[in-house]
Amino acid sequence: MKKNIFVIDDDPLALKMIMAVLKAEGHEVQAFSEFESLLQALQRSLPDLVMTDVVMPKVSGFDVCRRIKEIQPHSPQVIVMTGKLDAVDPILARKMGADDFVVKTSDMTVLVQAVRKIFSE
Repeated sequence: MKKNIFVIDDDPLALKMIMAVLKAEGHEVQAFSEFESLLQALQRSLPDLVMTDVVMPKVSGFDVCRRIKEIQPHSPQVIVMTGKLDAVDPILARKMGADDFVVKTSDMTVLVQAVRKIFSE
């Protein structure tokens, strides 16, 4: 089933790879490299899922998650992604309201599985 997904990541290569994989899965994907653009898009329409990188220049992915989850009454699901795993990251992500947490690798299998899991629930 085709879903609408917003992806925010400040790394253009990672963003391009994530978009390609999600489009190959049949989803409609919009990419953002900065939080302000994402917020503007969220004011126009809510996607089924937001995927956010943890480490970004102006705002952390944890803050992105928290702000998205404050949107009422129906905030989209959120997957927090990182290229560098810190032991507290999954705990903090859940605390901020994340629905899942994944480590980004060049093999996007884990990311695809997380998206499939979100949409199968």
